[in-house]
Amino acid sequence: MWAVIPFKQIQQAKQRLAPILSTEERKFLSLNMLEDVLEAATASEVFDGVLVATNCEEAAPIIRRKGVLHLQTSEELGLNHAARQASNWLLNKHIGAMCLFPADIPLAKASEFRYIVCGHSVHLGMTIVPSLDKGGTNCLVLSPPNLLPFCFGADSYAKHLKQGLKLNLSCRTKFSDGIGLDIDTPNDLRAISMRPKQTLTQNYLEKIEIHSRLNQFFW
Repeated sequence: MWAVIPFKQIQQAKQRLAPILSTEERKFLSLNMLEDVLEAATASEVFDGVLVATNCEEAAPIIRRKGVLHLQTSEELGLNHAARQASNWLLNKHIGAMCLFPADIPLAKASEFRYIVCGHSVHLGMTIVPSLDKGGTNCLVLSPPNLLPFCFGADSYAKHLKQGLKLNLSCRTKFSDGIGLDIDTPNDLRAISMRPKQTLTQNYLEKIEIHSRLNQFFW
């Protein structure tokens, strides 16, 4: 099984954090989160390979430093397009399973990836980890990688489950505290700032004094 992490152009990243973070700060936040996620994925030692699907030049040094594969995506056409492109690449390499997750889950732990991957023992099926609010899909394990159409976006957790049931697949839901927290909104920043500090992302947020900004924003 391979891990796949689609990564957007950082110029377009995290627009919903604009009331609190500047454009440059959102760029640095995105890169720190990518590095945290890659660290957890590689440390888990459950993946035969790790692939970042992106055409973001700023991400390339991190990808090289972590020693993972860089799949250059053709255009910035969104997460579903990047997921399809990555799954096609895996199929062409005769790789039978994929664990796909975004780069904005910096609290993901190696132990969580081990738990999810080791629990996905089916030859033909899907394991899904929803976001903490059960709206989004924060991790999707598919065997084979093109098992179903990708439905990332609003309500993707329900949409992926619906696709799986429609195709009569083996579908498992796993819940994960770290993987479940994706950083998209000021509320998410507040949530991560309240967790024990253990990541580059949290160190960066502390450096830019996120606590005082959040206090002003939510006042």
